[in-house]
Amino acid sequence: MKYQSPRGTQDILPKDSDKWQNIINVTRKHLEYYSFKEITIPIFEHTELFQRSAGESSDIVNKEMYTFLDRSDRSLTLRPEATAGILRSFIENGLHREPKPVKLWAYGPMFRYERAQTGRYRQFHQIDAEVLGSNNVSCEVESIYFLHSLFSELNIDFRIEINSLGDSDSRKAYKEYFQKYTKGFLGDLCDDCKRRYEQNPLRMLDCKVKKDQEIYAGAKKPIEFLSQVSSERWEEIKNLLGLYKDQKSVKNIITNPNLVRGLDYYNDFVFEIKSTSDVLKGQSTICAGGRYDALVESLGGPATPGFGWAMGIERLLLVVDPPENNTMSIMILSNQEDIFKITDELCKEIQKKDLKINVEINFNPPNLSKQIDAAVKKKLNFILFYLDEEKGSNSFKLKNLSSREEMKCGNNINELIKILCGECSKVKK
Repeated sequence: MKYQSPRGTQDILPKDSDKWQNIINVTRKHLEYYSFKEITIPIFEHTELFQRSAGESSDIVNKEMYTFLDRSDRSLTLRPEATAGILRSFIENGLHREPKPVKLWAYGPMFRYERAQTGRYRQFHQIDAEVLGSNNVSCEVESIYFLHSLFSELNIDFRIEINSLGDSDSRKAYKEYFQKYTKGFLGDLCDDCKRRYEQNPLRMLDCKVKKDQEIYAGAKKPIEFLSQVSSERWEEIKNLLGLYKDQKSVKNIITNPNLVRGLDYYNDFVFEIKSTSDVLKGQSTICAGGRYDALVESLGGPATPGFGWAMGIERLLLVVDPPENNTMSIMILSNQEDIFKITDELCKEIQKKDLKINVEINFNPPNLSKQIDAAVKKKLNFILFYLDEEKGSNSFKLKNLSSREEMKCGNNINELIKILCGECSKVKK
């Protein structure tokens, strides 16, 4: 039998690992700058947690969750998103008693049973950030600045779309209007929209069926039903983001009155960041989020305003360039037993001096010419020879594979390090 990865999964191969790690490292750097603290949560939770958080009308709950019974007949679900688990931990571990706001972030795999899309798999990876305990608009504005800076550093072409869904009063008023507007069309709508009609009419706007979208095109937008409080909040956010200024504070940002997120818990400000690269085609959203002021309380915690976002690493992987690689690489060819002690000393000196040098040991090489060819194919920078001749003369021989130059040095780690630093500077130039 020929084994293959399950449908909807993929292997991250070494050729993409540098890009993958760079996305995580750059994001971590920005998160730490903005005082987010990392949290690690379980990959599976009790099913009820996701039913309560995502909402019964969401596609996640209705179609996409990987749910199973354990040996004690408890219903568990592989996490389809991270927010619910983070909030469960926030409540359970008493983090709500810490000084506000509490800023948390997490990273890891998520699971949704859905049709594979460009950069979206049934097992996919997200970086998630949550700000808990503040209803100040600084949460929204800071996050947009944060993400703009992050994606700019990753050298991604993108557009930020923002909208307001309003508070509970706003959404109640829109629900009544939209149900009246669509009542006469119910027979023509898809099954999902018929179900959403009663549960959460706002989610009907997120339908991807063209025929349904044509029906909704003539309807008013949620933003036209904002309460005074939500309207004032919306205007303040737009002003702080520079949308009323000749020179926008945040570039590449627009308002999109049709923007509706796929989870039921959002209120007021929501946003999506979309790649403008042709690579992602119709699946261009690389980051999204919004405010959820009632979610913590609905999960059994104290009333706690919240704001958060998540970004998908697989889609980012398709649009980011490989990071600049300044690391030099050496293959050590030796048939001497003391090479491992020498290599260990070399490693410690490299780390002490914080040099970017990778070492690969090839002990007792049977065919030197083949090993040299392998080093060239791997695009290594140097070969260090420590064979019978070098052992006898108490020396090393270093070959620069770029210039083909060879040089000898004494069997001394500090002398070798000095030569390597000089050769590395030549390669970098």
